[in-house]
Amino acid sequence: MQDDKVTIQKLLRDLGFRNIEAETYWSLLQLDNVSIRKVAEFSGINRGTTYEAIKKLTQSGLVITKRVGSREYFTAESPEKIYDLIRDKRKSLWRSQQEAQKIIPEIIARNARPQGRPIVKYYEDDEGIVTILRDVLATVAKLKRPEYYVYSSKGLRQYIYRKFPKFTERRIDEGIYVKVIAVGEGGEKVDSSERKWLESPNNELLSSYTIIYGSKVAHISISKDFTPYGVVIDDNGTANMQRLLFDQLWSVL
Repeated sequence: MQDDKVTIQKLLRDLGFRNIEAETYWSLLQLDNVSIRKVAEFSGINRGTTYEAIKKLTQSGLVITKRVGSREYFTAESPEKIYDLIRDKRKSLWRSQQEAQKIIPEIIARNARPQGRPIVKYYEDDEGIVTILRDVLATVAKLKRPEYYVYSSKGLRQYIYRKFPKFTERRIDEGIYVKVIAVGEGGEKVDSSERKWLESPNNELLSSYTIIYGSKVAHISISKDFTPYGVVIDDNGTANMQRLLFDQLWSVL
């Protein structure tokens, strides 16, 4: 029973429902033709929130509302209705994909950089760092040799992956290899990676993180108020020079 509950609620969350709506739907599956009060008592969620959850579930076709006099009673539709929602989601995503295939090439063409000029982009906060990390995965996955290089510093490691904790798992799953030169102690060896260590001069605490991938170089650092930020330079010459320097340092460590 508990496994069924977890599965149903996860399916609903994957479809965009909130935890409260998933819990309310599960409660209604255990009941039949009941009032708001009964649902709220069963789920432990207050009546006002339960009412809003039921309204969303009704709009999605997962709950049936019946009125008897001045009272409303609610019944959950069969979980088979979730199949319909999944099919609707697929159709919506397919339409979005078709639109994206039309508009994205046009946008790229309109914003194409003049020949020979690099593209420089600035990112801020944890979400900005996540954007950089996603770009690393997307860019390197397309390379003939899916590999990238990293200069990692002890002072910044804790900020890089805190909003993308499954980054390393995704990287390994996608067959992407990484070489890391770690400045300062720490950092663990994981699958599909090599790591070498470099002592910090005079034990200075350096707070910088550099990723060299494809034609891009990302420099990530942190401000005085501990807000991470990053600059990505998209330029073959810059990336090739950084790779050359990395390879030379790697060979002597």
